[in-house]
Amino acid sequence: MTTIPKPPLHKVALYQLMVLIAVSGLLSLKGLVLACSVLVGGLIQIVPQAWFANRAFRYSGARQVALVVRAMYQGEAGKIILTAAMFVSTFILLPKLNFLAVFSSFIVMMPLQWFITIRLFK
Repeated sequence: MTTIPKPPLHKVALYQLMVLIAVSGLLSLKGLVLACSVLVGGLIQIVPQAWFANRAFRYSGARQVALVVRAMYQGEAGKIILTAAMFVSTFILLPKLNFLAVFSSFIVMMPLQWFITIRLFK
């Protein structure tokens, strides 16, 4: 049994999602395509990262170090594959999106994730 509690990483994804929905809602006033593009780009970052956090932090304790390391590698590989699959799916299934907005939203979500993580764990 471990005495160190698991970090509440699900809150990071939840806060990111709340910010993303609020920004997409505001951008819907400028245009639906722009709002959808930002929403899709943000989700392409949030979903794989949340999956990684779930996989990577499912084990804890010194006795399970081999499982922790294996889960980290599997989580990172899955995150990369999921991100690539989501981008390819977006390009194929939603060709009318503003891809500059998709990429911009994807990139902006990364520092937002770091900021939220730092604020939550201070």
